[in-house]
Amino acid sequence: MRHLLWKPRTLVQVSAGIALVKGSSISKWKYKKLSLITWFVFGVTRLLVTGWTTLLAPTLVSCYSNVQGTELNMASPAFSQLLGVELNAYSPSAIHDASFPIIDVGGSVSGIAAAGVSFGMPGIINFNEAKYNLSTGGVLATVTTYAGSQTPAGTDGTRLNFSGGATFANAPYSGSARNWLGIQTNFSVLQQGITANITCQSAAMSSQLLNFTNLNITTPITPPGSTSPAYSVVAWNSTANCSASSLATQQYITWANASGQPDLAGTGFLPSIVCPGHLDVGDVYSKFVIATQGFYKYDFLPSTVCEVTPLITTTRVDYTDGGIINASQIISNQTFSPNETYLLFYLAGVANYHARNSQGLLNNIIGDTLYSIYSGQFSTPISNNMDEVYKELENYWRGVIEFSATFLRAGYSAEGAFQDGIPSNMTSDLDINMSMVTIGWANRGPIYIFSILPLGIVTLLTITAAVYSLVESWKERHDKEKRTSFDVSDTLHLIMASAEGGLASKLSGFNEQGLIDNEKLQVNLTELPDHRKKLDTMKDSEQDIGQ
Repeated sequence: MRHLLWKPRTLVQVSAGIALVKGSSISKWKYKKLSLITWFVFGVTRLLVTGWTTLLAPTLVSCYSNVQGTELNMASPAFSQLLGVELNAYSPSAIHDASFPIIDVGGSVSGIAAAGVSFGMPGIINFNEAKYNLSTGGVLATVTTYAGSQTPAGTDGTRLNFSGGATFANAPYSGSARNWLGIQTNFSVLQQGITANITCQSAAMSSQLLNFTNLNITTPITPPGSTSPAYSVVAWNSTANCSASSLATQQYITWANASGQPDLAGTGFLPSIVCPGHLDVGDVYSKFVIATQGFYKYDFLPSTVCEVTPLITTTRVDYTDGGIINASQIISNQTFSPNETYLLFYLAGVANYHARNSQGLLNNIIGDTLYSIYSGQFSTPISNNMDEVYKELENYWRGVIEFSATFLRAGYSAEGAFQDGIPSNMTSDLDINMSMVTIGWANRGPIYIFSILPLGIVTLLTITAAVYSLVESWKERHDKEKRTSFDVSDTLHLIMASAEGGLASKLSGFNEQGLIDNEKLQVNLTELPDHRKKLDTMKDSEQDIGQ
């Protein structure tokens, strides 16, 4: 505005310019064009401020989308038939307890994490580089970014021989990746899971008459070159009547001192036997039982029977920001049907393998888990609160069952498990809900240009005004007769310049006609010696120039 005053301007134009400099506008219906210009400049200025505010301090926006996918259906007849063929080829026995290292490690970790649920303990299960909260829930990550390992498993490392690798996660990005980018992205999927309803109680209270017995023989061990034993080993033979014609047997070895006595405070023995069958021909293969009993430092656990009823679930799986998979909300469940007999045998076999290999010479992973978790929450003797102990044991085995199902699902979902991907008769459909928090959105439609046109125009006008101001400022700096200290929006500057130019004698009164005449009066800014300026009328300026 300062640059424009070097040329004659009417007072109403000066008034409009001052209003714009101060971020305002004028409303004079006699000067509609001038009023509209001030309104336009005022509006686009506010729009520019809003645009930069959006860019520099954006508002978070939530977007939602649905994606379709598939996963392995472990309850399908085709999968059950395939599993039966491969289990029978591996071993003709009813319990198929293959010693897979990943089951040995992952099963115990899952059991420990699940056992802590009773007391609200946190726990993250890492399986195949995917992270599950507390337990796997028998599900497998179906969203690509949560699926874990991307290393090919290889043809010899899939199915029952799975030892880690990329799995089939067919819920990839929809269209292109840009549609899924955001500050935070979460997914919610209804997936098929496997869990178990487990009830543990004293054998004396159970309806399962397993006649669980544990006999042992102690053998002193004398080192070479010595005449006296250094320690002893105790050979245990544990048996249970799984059915009228089936006696299950399990052998263990524990340590004792030279006299054959174990350290009651430091040695723990917790044998377990898994019975996958039924006690009479009228039963269906929908559950199995685990017989167990604690000795020495685990003697707080009496002879116990845990009845395990696996369940096929529909589970809401939440894939949260940070890569954590939550599979804790079960929507519905159903017990195994005769079609899932081989799946039941597989789960029982893994439980049997885990029960056998949890026992060492001096301690047992399951027994230590029960004791340590209980001791961390209660100060009373563990034998005084068997309800909590049974609850821990139930959750422990539930975690093992859920992990075993996830392991099996991963083996048959691994890349390379099937030549052309999982067959369609072994899959089920998924409906994946995605929620994304972002700071903007993109619309590539035909009207997309109109969303950026106003901001583009404002930016162009702002740049034009800035360039004009820079050019005029450069001219003024090189004109010795002009100085740039005058601020038209400063009231004091206006009074000083008006007084210097004697405008008071040129102006009419405050009546209606006087104001109209004053608005039409043309003025301009003139430099005077000694850093003085005057704002005078056009006629006076011409006289000064003539003199």
